[in-house]
Amino acid sequence: MTGTEIYQQSIDKQRILVVGGGSNLIASLILHTLHFHHRKFDFVVAGKPASIQKDAHVIITENVIQPIQYKHHILIIGNSASSEEFDGLEQLADATPKGGTIIYPKANSILNKIGSKDRTDIQSIAYEVYKHEEAEGKTVLISSTKEKFPVELNGDLDLQCVSAGKELLKKIGITSGNFYEAITEYKTS
Repeated sequence: MTGTEIYQQSIDKQRILVVGGGSNLIASLILHTLHFHHRKFDFVVAGKPASIQKDAHVIITENVIQPIQYKHHILIIGNSASSEEFDGLEQLADATPKGGTIIYPKANSILNKIGSKDRTDIQSIAYEVYKHEEAEGKTVLISSTKEKFPVELNGDLDLQCVSAGKELLKKIGITSGNFYEAITEYKTS
């Protein structure tokens, strides 16, 4: 499906677009959490037919064809980009409407430049590697209240995806407690 086709079927939904490196894991973490908490949502992956539910209020789209025509409300940029991708990602970010949100990786200088660009009435949220520790060969997330949550994810890219997903989920009403409850049940295989 193209961005235009998805937009036409989801005019009354909050449209979330996930692009860039790690987009598959970011989307997977978001979908897992929403499913875990029995939240209705639609999900569309580029090039695959979509089944849009009438009663889902959120639609998450990953790497859609013609993304600018999707008219997203929230843009999540995964952490990888070459200078060749810069113009396309900047156009997507610039297409974020007033009241919209851009979630981007702080440590990537190219994407930080795109995400932190001053845009009127758009919230920019930078994410980093999620605070964690290694214990007995496992990755343990550390919450802002110092609680610890073991997960089946590891490495900086995975933990950046966790941060990106958590930021998005906050925007659509998933509490930190709900997030940690779901993420500890996330299986990588």
